[in-house]
Amino acid sequence: MKRVILPFVISCCFIFESIFARYFPEGLFGGNYIIVPHFLLVALLLMGVYYSRNRAILFAFIFGLLFDVFYTEILGVYMFLFPLSVYIADKMMKILQNNLFIAAIVIIFNISLVEFLVYEINLLILKLPMTITEFLEYRLLPTLALNVIFFIIMALPFKLLFSKMSRYLLNE
Repeated sequence: MKRVILPFVISCCFIFESIFARYFPEGLFGGNYIIVPHFLLVALLLMGVYYSRNRAILFAFIFGLLFDVFYTEILGVYMFLFPLSVYIADKMMKILQNNLFIAAIVIIFNISLVEFLVYEINLLILKLPMTITEFLEYRLLPTLALNVIFFIIMALPFKLLFSKMSRYLLNE
């Protein structure tokens, strides 16, 4: 039963992300903002910090591939970026203190990194007409705000779940 919990939680984040993106009103804040939920990435980063880096990278690879297949035009972008982000977060947390405030900063950094790299890849391949200032104003800042809210709501439950699963992993 305990082996099913993590795939279930990560799958729920994957599904909730698409549900949120579909039903969130686009013009809610009166602008042309592009708000991208990265609930899956937040969960994967917390999993890497509080559970197991290697398993989090495996989940990130699998769900990154699923994300590419279902939502993007270019295969391999998220399949590469999600595991890279988990790896970077793990290395950053080994240098910094391991608490939720530092984890929030690391997660914000990694979401920004993923968003910026996706922007650059789309700019290079798809020739997007969005300048860097438009990207920062209309996509990055609203995306970070949404994901920080998600982090504030879900950080403690995820931390408790992943810490409990980590203790279970050590007892195996």
